[in-house]
Amino acid sequence: MKTFIKAIMAGIAISMGGVIYLTLENHIAGAFLFSIGLFTIYTFGLNLYTGKVCYIPNEKPAFLKTVAIVFLGNAVGTVGMGYLLRHTKQAKLIEHTQEMVGMKLSDTIVSTFIMAILCGVMMCIAVIGFQTIKDSVGKHLALILPIMVFILSGYEHSIADLFYFSMADAWGMKALLYIIVIAIGNLAGGILLPFGMKVMDGENITSH
Repeated sequence: MKTFIKAIMAGIAISMGGVIYLTLENHIAGAFLFSIGLFTIYTFGLNLYTGKVCYIPNEKPAFLKTVAIVFLGNAVGTVGMGYLLRHTKQAKLIEHTQEMVGMKLSDTIVSTFIMAILCGVMMCIAVIGFQTIKDSVGKHLALILPIMVFILSGYEHSIADLFYFSMADAWGMKALLYIIVIAIGNLAGGILLPFGMKVMDGENITSH
């Protein structure tokens, strides 16, 4: 239950980042301020799906249950915030959000999957970088720069998209399919670097 609640709070944090991104016309400023979501998550020790997947290669299979719980909690937080904000003055963002979501859903499944993998890689760099870099400036650059890169590059983040799809009220079978594809892509990208490092470490151990 604690894991689930922290995941809901993380979904709310990502939603806050999504709102500021939708609000600003300057995409660079929006991408920079979107990182408040991840900053909040790692400051307060919350649970984010695209962060948790990075640890899969070094955890036992039972960890996948935790990852699933975190995804569900993130979904509750983002979907809830998306529909809640439709009833506030931020409803002015609905039309813009619908346009953005329309572009996402007009992309091909293959392209969407690739964009999701690349987002997963960026998220892994942010999460692992923040936790391993000792220098304070370096830690926060690691948290911010990959986020800006994935947003400005158009990579797909499943949890952020849950918020956008809800804000746009764009749910249907196609939207659900795309979210599943994006979530799987985020997982694949998130484990790519840690798995590669684990394989290389294993080879190094074997060679000695």
